[in-house]
Amino acid sequence: MPKKKRIILKTPQTKVAKPQQKKKLTQRTPKDDVNRPPLPQCKGPKLNAFIDHEASIKFLRLLSAPHPDAQANVFEVLIGGKPYALKAFKYYDDEEDLFGLDDYELDKASRIHFDYYLDPFFNECRAYGKLIENNLNGEVAVHCHGYLMLTADYEDKLDDLFGELDWDRPDEEYEKPVSKRSPLRTIVKDLIVEDNIWKPYVVRKMLRDLKKIRELEIYVMDIKPENYKGSKLVDFSIAMTLPHFVFDIKPEFQLQQYMNEDLAAFDGMLRDQKVKTKQRAFPDLATIKKLRSYKDPF
Repeated sequence: MPKKKRIILKTPQTKVAKPQQKKKLTQRTPKDDVNRPPLPQCKGPKLNAFIDHEASIKFLRLLSAPHPDAQANVFEVLIGGKPYALKAFKYYDDEEDLFGLDDYELDKASRIHFDYYLDPFFNECRAYGKLIENNLNGEVAVHCHGYLMLTADYEDKLDDLFGELDWDRPDEEYEKPVSKRSPLRTIVKDLIVEDNIWKPYVVRKMLRDLKKIRELEIYVMDIKPENYKGSKLVDFSIAMTLPHFVFDIKPEFQLQQYMNEDLAAFDGMLRDQKVKTKQRAFPDLATIKKLRSYKDPF
């Protein structure tokens, strides 16, 4: 999926794929990964490691469309014989994201480990960590089973199996022996095989879920049809989950724009999908002016 620039009722049952007996690449996760702390190691919510980290993995097919600006590649896999979606994240460089901060903001945030708050892998860890803390895992978004570190040699094996996938590793990483390279970071999720059904009663549930997510101060920042499967949100790659350093350094008006973006994008998504509903995430100006609390800014 193209990378988005940061400035930053009764629903159908989610169908989970049954294990398929295909002979595909089968490997094991690193056995020497005995230290698997919750990630990221910074203030705020964290995601635990996938519990069955030594189970065999069989890669069945590539679910995502290869794209140079994508943050990750997503696969249908069997882990220990059970079906999952495995999201494998590309190597992250924060230079592009830091480019949007001025000198004052960079100085104010100089003691922050930026990667923990900007890296798509850590963005998902923080968002799912907060959903799990609040007992909403699998309720308002696809169920997450934890993170899983794979050895770097998986990249070449997956390229051989599915074609050149582009992992964005810098040259200095390739100068190291494969055994010394940074691991391939992945997150294990339920595999949802059904597409979205753009019906009013489904949309109402999607909007309720989005509002619950926002109540936890998780701002998705990337609401669009391809980030939903079976009415469940499946992508938090550029989400901002509080506490977040951006909310300490940006002016209030800009933070308000960030917080409103999901609602405006949700309404735009409904228009694009031609959903016949009066349901709206973001009230129009005429509706806002009718509120007793409304004050004309001019």
